[in-house]
Amino acid sequence: MAIIAQPESAGFDIEALAPAGTYIATCLEVQDQFGVERHKFENPQEMEILDVTRFLFGFNGQDGRPYKVQSFEFRISGSPKSNLFKFLTGWLGSPPKYGWDYCELKAQGAMITVAHKLSRDGSKTYANLVGISPVIDQLKAQVLPPGHFDKGASTAPASPSAQNPLAPAPQGSAAPQQQPQLSNAQNHAAAPQAGGGWNPAVDSDNDCPF
Repeated sequence: MAIIAQPESAGFDIEALAPAGTYIATCLEVQDQFGVERHKFENPQEMEILDVTRFLFGFNGQDGRPYKVQSFEFRISGSPKSNLFKFLTGWLGSPPKYGWDYCELKAQGAMITVAHKLSRDGSKTYANLVGISPVIDQLKAQVLPPGHFDKGASTAPASPSAQNPLAPAPQGSAAPQQQPQLSNAQNHAAAPQAGGGWNPAVDSDNDCPF
């Protein structure tokens, strides 16, 4: 007897399109999936079994409304050349240490850049997370608690997380405060340092976050 199996979730279910720009964000969830089937990057006609993860962030837009945006899907790998390692290095401001569970970054702040991209057939616009860096000291008070975003777009439940092969140096989040989009001066101050960072145009495993 043939049984139709429910497919693995390929990401978080986000209702509202997040606006483009640079924002102070909060990590709301980490979604690990183990033993999932994916098309090989080098040969899309073939499939492989992978352990993957992605991150969900919340931020306030210029209109004062809460929004959510998710990262690309990353293969879980501790290699310094892996996309996940580069992403975490950009977020922490230094390479993560081995032996750490990166799920500890849940509820931590990050400076993120969101850009819009059309789907291949041009029928849908996606909000992609295209840059990440630590929150500078002057803006840490604007990191909002995860509960602030409960009234925002709904999200799919995340798979249970396991211990992961990487390591932290996360900064503690600060008291909640209303958070506008950053000014040009703040954007410049908050931008990631040049050299060897995560570049989704080059490093992402997927073309879109779903």
